[in-house]
Amino acid sequence: MKGLRVRLGLILIGIASAVLILTSIVYAIEAHYHIAMFQNESSSRKEMAPLSTHLERAMMESILYTALGAIILVIIISFYAAKRLSTPLLQMKRAADRMAKGRWKTRVSIKGNDELSQLGLSLNQLASELEKQDTARKNMTADIAHELRTPLATLKSHMEAFEDGIWDPTPKRIKDCTEEINRLIHLVQDLEQLNTIEASDFKICRRPSDLETVIEQCAASIRGAFLQKNVDLELFFQGDLEFDFDEERMKQVLFNLLSNSLKYTSPGGSASVLAEDQSGTVLLKVMDNGIGMKAESIQKAFDRFYREDHSRSRRTGGSGIGLAIVKRLVESHQGTIWIESKEGKGTTVSISLPKMNPASS
Repeated sequence: MKGLRVRLGLILIGIASAVLILTSIVYAIEAHYHIAMFQNESSSRKEMAPLSTHLERAMMESILYTALGAIILVIIISFYAAKRLSTPLLQMKRAADRMAKGRWKTRVSIKGNDELSQLGLSLNQLASELEKQDTARKNMTADIAHELRTPLATLKSHMEAFEDGIWDPTPKRIKDCTEEINRLIHLVQDLEQLNTIEASDFKICRRPSDLETVIEQCAASIRGAFLQKNVDLELFFQGDLEFDFDEERMKQVLFNLLSNSLKYTSPGGSASVLAEDQSGTVLLKVMDNGIGMKAESIQKAFDRFYREDHSRSRRTGGSGIGLAIVKRLVESHQGTIWIESKEGKGTTVSISLPKMNPASS
């Protein structure tokens, strides 16, 4: 731990001592040269010789003692400066060692406004981010375990009942098992999708496309489910909706949002999609008059596995991953997404997309 402090001290001592020794040698040579020149040019050379010799000796001793005293002072100051410089670095090293052991609440306190204090601030920010990531990882692991537990427990109970002869494998019970298996498959697919789009090398394929056409295609694919639940679906378009975007990813966004609207809108309700050109951006809204959301749940809606009502099963509440996927896909288009909702009144999900790709403009 003290190796850095000693090395810094020795470096400072070496530099300062070298400067002092070199300066002392130059002073001594210059003093000897000028005294010798004075003796040669003096008319009373013999009378001045003892005085010149004594003066030269006094000057040499003064230079020597001054240099020795300065070197001692340099040693003291150098070790003090080395301690001041190394203390925050050693403090950050100890903090980094604690963080390496998983102690994410570790923080350093370094005063000042120089590079060292900024480094300490960066280390604190890193610790904070790692703490958030670790918490998110633990929560995600717990959420995945929870999501897998219910269908697996259901399947296990059904299989045991079949094996013990308590239940007959009727088509309805086999269908229940199939539904649980499908839920497991959908959960794994959602997780794979989220993992793919959150990868550092994930890229979208932008090409000139018509958003109106894409919305109509998505609506046509899902309209049957809306009719079956007796929920009205309307589409509204304004302005030029042709720009560069990834069609497949935008369909993914729309299917997720429309599925949510259908899921949380009661029979007899309505949902609508509005897309309008806003000079440089396109505003896309998916609106419904369903059950709405609580105010405190709106900001959390894009978190993985978040469901406003934790008592809902996957059958009624979904996996809680859909909106996280939507948000990531919108952001990959350099767009923004937000939710406006009121409990009992309905929900509006708004997306703003740039018509020009910022990366290429």
